[in-house]
Amino acid sequence: MLYLSWIFLWLIAGGKIKGFNTSDCSTGKLLKTYSARCGEEFVLFCDFPEPQKSHFYHRSQLSPTQSSEHLPCSGSRNLSDVQWYVQPQNGDPLVEITQNYPHVIQDKSTLHFLTTEMNTAGSYICRPRIRSPQDEACCVKMILEVKPKANMSCGSSISHEQLLLLGSMGSIYCPGLSPQSDTQSPEVTWYQNGKLLSEKRSNPIEVDEVYDYHQGTYVCDYTQSDNSSLWTARAVVQVKTIVKNTNLKPDILDPIKDTLEVELGKPLTLNCTARFGFEINFKPVIRWYVKDSDQEWEVATPEGRSVKSTLKDEVVERVVFLKEVTQSDLRRKFICFAQNSIGNTTQSIQLKERKGVVFLYILLGTVMALAGVLTAGALFYMYWIEIVLLYRTYQNKDETLGDKKEFDAFISYGKWSSLESEATSSLSEENLALSLFPEVLENKYGYTLCLLERDVAPGGVYAEDIVSIIKKSRRGIFILSPSYINGPSVFELQAAVNIALEDQTLKLILIKFSSFQEPESLPHLVKKALRVLPTVTWRGFKSVPPNARFWTQIRYHMPVKSSKGFTWNHLRIIPRIFFSRKDSVKQKPLGGAPSLKDGEMGPELPPPTPLPSCPWCVERDPDG
Repeated sequence: MLYLSWIFLWLIAGGKIKGFNTSDCSTGKLLKTYSARCGEEFVLFCDFPEPQKSHFYHRSQLSPTQSSEHLPCSGSRNLSDVQWYVQPQNGDPLVEITQNYPHVIQDKSTLHFLTTEMNTAGSYICRPRIRSPQDEACCVKMILEVKPKANMSCGSSISHEQLLLLGSMGSIYCPGLSPQSDTQSPEVTWYQNGKLLSEKRSNPIEVDEVYDYHQGTYVCDYTQSDNSSLWTARAVVQVKTIVKNTNLKPDILDPIKDTLEVELGKPLTLNCTARFGFEINFKPVIRWYVKDSDQEWEVATPEGRSVKSTLKDEVVERVVFLKEVTQSDLRRKFICFAQNSIGNTTQSIQLKERKGVVFLYILLGTVMALAGVLTAGALFYMYWIEIVLLYRTYQNKDETLGDKKEFDAFISYGKWSSLESEATSSLSEENLALSLFPEVLENKYGYTLCLLERDVAPGGVYAEDIVSIIKKSRRGIFILSPSYINGPSVFELQAAVNIALEDQTLKLILIKFSSFQEPESLPHLVKKALRVLPTVTWRGFKSVPPNARFWTQIRYHMPVKSSKGFTWNHLRIIPRIFFSRKDSVKQKPLGGAPSLKDGEMGPELPPPTPLPSCPWCVERDPDG
């Protein structure tokens, strides 16, 4: 069934072509005859008459069905897309030229013959592919005659090429037409890339200065005749613009390095890529050689191929392929060799076993170790207090043994005044001192605190009693607020500072309960102490829970006491390392504390002795 369908389509197509009568071509009287030399390149143009050139057609040339208002090809919209037909000279029927014809390239209105043979001769007809019904007779007929060459076989292909040096003067000659004087030379019609050069009528075309646009396909027509006939001889010449020949050796682009790391047992491809400068007679040589000890031989490889071509140079590549890299290949040198008419260039490459896997593991291990050290350092810096407390718990030491002191800490705070409205708050400094401190430090961690309102007999205390109590304490905790700095309780801080200058076992801790301004009347020694002593900031409700960072910082400054082994309460500081910090401690740089002037605090205090360092300061908190 499929076979019958093909026969049916062939009969229809054949009928249409057969029904196309070349005598119906209204342009038939514009018939042109061209001659070509056998074996040469040739071009046919489909030149339809332009509608505006109506003076080319006389009434006697029009068919009875045509009028002066409608000329052939006037209704066709696209005259550049045409169909080509050929009727061979041997009398075979008219056939359409398709893409299957060898050595023939159809480019819109141009029919390009790469080479002509004796059987190429015949009648060629072109007409628009898309045409209106009234333009069925729109066509152009040309007769092509192929003339044999003397002393040459028609089978050999000949292509005429001329080279023009950029920037210099040049001439383009019509092949087969020798230069003659103006009186003897026939008139020549020139085309460049299918475009008519109306101003060029002589042979050769003289070019004052050659540019890139002078390159292309040139076609020249001239008239020839004998005693009985007249015809148009046509020749094709390919004009190419060039630069001067290079004066340099080839430049090897790949390989660049002397060594190449490879993996044993794996396939390998080596590229030898070289750049050659322009030469008219371009004959590049590119090869691979192998050198082993004193022996050297050429490697059989596929032919080199051009990978890039420009006006000034051309890049050629040749590849050698190893199916498997062996130990013997590591002892050899592979040599890339490139040569032109100027000289040769070589580049050798030595294969080296790749230690990639071991190196990768070492690099990865080093990076991970470095990352671990940096992470550990960051955690150690951020959670130094928790780590110290954990270490103290593990060491199970007790620094209170044998120091002959009764209290772990003496707590001093500002006494409430009716002038201060903040005293009505449930989170007052008095509540912190009398309620929260005993609840956390005494009940939870077993420290012994001294609170004057709780631990001293009623009836009041004297300065000598306060000094005695501070001397019996290992730490002094001072809750700072405006009422404390501006009230009589600041005496307790000054007394503790004076005692700490002589007793290095006494460490002082400041708690910034609320912001305050230092009054001018504040003793200089107290001002100095406010700047150098470690300070823990109270953050209101955030600092109330026993597991708040505020209490961790207080414990860091408290004396180390022995515990009965590890318990969950002791280890509760470990999870805190993985959470954000709630409170901060403000640590001042240590330095010497100047003494008070004599008589500044009364005769009951011993005059302080200036020291070069700050013995009352506890261990520095790195978070401060």
